[in-house]
This record gives sequence, structure tokens and C-alpha cells, in this order.
Amino acid sequence: MKNKKRLIAVLLSTLMVTGVVGCGAKSETADKKDGSKEVASEELTIWCWDENYNIPIMETAAKYYQEAGHPDFKVNIVNVSENDIETKSKTAFTSGVSEGMPDILLMGDYSAQSFLADYPDQYADLSDVINADDFAPNKVACYTVNDKLYGVPFDSGSAGMYYRKDLFEQAGYTADDLKDITWNQLVEIAKDVKETTGKYVFVFTPYKGYHYIQMALQSAGQWFYAEDGENPNFKNNEVIRQMCEVLKKMYEADLIYPVDYFSSEGVGAIQNGEIAAHLSAVWYIPTLTAVDEMSGKWGYTNIPKLEDIEGATTYSNIGGSSWVVLEDSANKKLAKDFLATIYDGNLDFYDQILTEQGAVSTYIPAADSDAYQQRVEYFNDQPIYSDFASWGAEIPPVDYGKYTNEFCDAISSVLQDYLDGKMSLDETLEQAEDNYKMQVGL
Repeated sequence: MKNKKRLIAVLLSTLMVTGVVGCGAKSETADKKDGSKEVASEELTIWCWDENYNIPIMETAAKYYQEAGHPDFKVNIVNVSENDIETKSKTAFTSGVSEGMPDILLMGDYSAQSFLADYPDQYADLSDVINADDFAPNKVACYTVNDKLYGVPFDSGSAGMYYRKDLFEQAGYTADDLKDITWNQLVEIAKDVKETTGKYVFVFTPYKGYHYIQMALQSAGQWFYAEDGENPNFKNNEVIRQMCEVLKKMYEADLIYPVDYFSSEGVGAIQNGEIAAHLSAVWYIPTLTAVDEMSGKWGYTNIPKLEDIEGATTYSNIGGSSWVVLEDSANKKLAKDFLATIYDGNLDFYDQILTEQGAVSTYIPAADSDAYQQRVEYFNDQPIYSDFASWGAEIPPVDYGKYTNEFCDAISSVLQDYLDGKMSLDETLEQAEDNYKMQVGL
């Protein structure tokens, strides 16, 4: 009797081991930080923001991956704001508890180097599946550390100047007059437009004019750091000095409509004709085309150029984000294959999201497709998507470092006083440096 029981126990143990091995053959397993195993699946959880842009784009990507031989593939896309993604990531990485985190998340480009430096073991190396040469260099630079790529470059932040052709023509300016001009030339043109039409040419909250400074810095292949890559260089940075002076000229000539251009008031002012021009990125196109009656009235051109700055160009970037895979994801292999299959090779996917969401990619081969070459009636039959994509490929790559947000805060804290004449430019930039150092602990 004892021998029979022993035989049954052995058989049961064998069946259990066989069952475990059989399950393991069907899916991956991953070590969790507590030492246990987590079984992978055919579903990816993705965190990103924007129900009208990033979320539908990822849903489209999932459909293309299903058609590429993965019929059981699913995505669970969770709408999480950029700020919340950063907060939740910091909490999980600091505590060492990755439970509840997604497989893929969207990361803002300005924050990328900060997170990759502070949490170096939390993001999957994608160098083995993503060809960096397929994407715009400036985007690749944001996610490259020690020659390893940790992000899939996504939406373009290629910058340009949108302008109301009818209003500029009233002031005597044609498209050729606005191409390849300097910032100071733009200020003089804006004065003429304001005097002739009564319309403001710029819309932003003056103390937040740092986005103009950022745009100018990148156009020259620079950022706000000193040569050591750590200490700030505000006071002696010729780009920052020149753009502060340009902003003051705009302010003193009353050319700025002083509201946040992301706010409903700012968007409304642009859409209803209160504003004659707007410097922004390619992702702003849907905001303009949302107003049918303005069709044919908007033109676009490249951004102005800095004067007497070595390496200055008319190409720059505003904003943007990219996809990263978490190292602890049980579905890391699947996530990497999904991103590589769709975002690094599927031209039909890029054509569709361009048509449906106006998403201009940083995937260089996409710019040669028929969809990108289409002439858009709203912009007087100009190939706006092709133009912005080609500009994007020329944007000088810049190392944003860890403290771009702190730089913006430091400039914001003093810029209004400078514009109001309460501080000289030297005093302003000295105070900004002091504020920056205090924030980052230098």
C-alpha cells in the first residue's frame, strides 16, 4: 500500500513538473524584483496621453501588428498625463516596486536624459531591434546613452512659423519676404503688420518666453550648459542674450498677445484671427485646420535665424515624445518586437496616422511616401507635411541633459522683470543662474 502511494506521488510530481514546463513553453517568464516569476502574455499595457493623438495612434499600431502575424495581440492603453507618468515612474523606481507599471510608456523628450541618468537600469536597451539611422538625429540623441538607444523616436517637433497670408499681404509682405529672415527682421515686419492690421503677431505669456530661447538654442546646436555639460551658461551664452533682447523688442513694441497659447483663450485668438502669426511645431497643424473658414488664409515658413552665431540654422524643435520599454516588463520581448515591427519599418502605418491624426513622424523613410507629398488645400496646396518632415531631418541634435525644466523655471523667474526694465540683461541672467543652481543643488 505504501509503495502504491509512493508511486502515485511520483506520478503526480512528474505531471506537475511537466505542466509547468508546458506552460513555460507557451510564454516568457520574467524575474520580478521580489524574486518571483511573472508570466508574459500577448497583451501590452501602454501609458500615454492625448485621446485625439497618441492613443488612437497606438490603437492603429496594434491593428497593423495583428495583421503582421500576431492575431491574438492586444493593447491596454491607459490615458495618463505626462506629469503623472513622470511621478508614477519616480515612485516605482525609487521604491523598487514595479507592480502596476506598464510595458511601454510615452516619455517627453526634454525629460528623457534626466530619467535615463537617474534610473539607468529601468529602461530596456532597444539598440538590437531599432536602427537609429532610420530616425531624425535630434530625436535619437535624446534617448542615447553610452551608444545605446533606449527609446523609439516618435512624433516630430519640427518647428516653423505659421502666418496669416492675407494679413501679411496687407502689410506688403509676400512668402519670399518671410523666408530665411533673422529674428530682428521678423520683429520689424511684425511692427508693420501690427500698424497696418492692428493684429498681434505673437501669442505667449511674456514671462514664459523661454520656449523662444529653447527654439533658438537648438537651432544653433546648443543648450544652456557650459562646456563641462553640468554647470549652467546663461550670462555668457550669446544665443540666450540675443533672444532675450529679441523678446524685449517684441514686448516694448506691443507685439505680444499676452496669454498662454496652449490655453483655450490663446487657441481661440489664433483660430479667430486675433493673431497674425504663430511659431510652433508641426503638431499644431490640426489646431489651425479645425477652422474651415480660414482655409487658404494660412501660410507657413521656416523659423528665423540667429545673427552672427556660428552654426545657426533655420531648423529647430519644439516638444515631442518617444516610446520606451520598461526593463522589468514581463512582456519586454513582445514590446520590443511590436515597436520594431511597426515604428521601424511599416510605411502604411505612418501614412495612415499622418492622414488621420496629422502625425508627422521622425522616421526618415516615411517622408518619401505619397501621403507626405500630398498638397494640402488648407495651406494653398503646399506640401506642408513634406516640408516640415524635411526640416525635421535637419534639426541639430542637442543633449538636453537632466535639468531642462529647471532651466525654464530659472528663466521664467526673472524674465518679466527684465522685460519691464527692472533688471539689466546681465543682472537678469546672473539671477537666473543663481536660481538654477539653487534648484539643482550646485
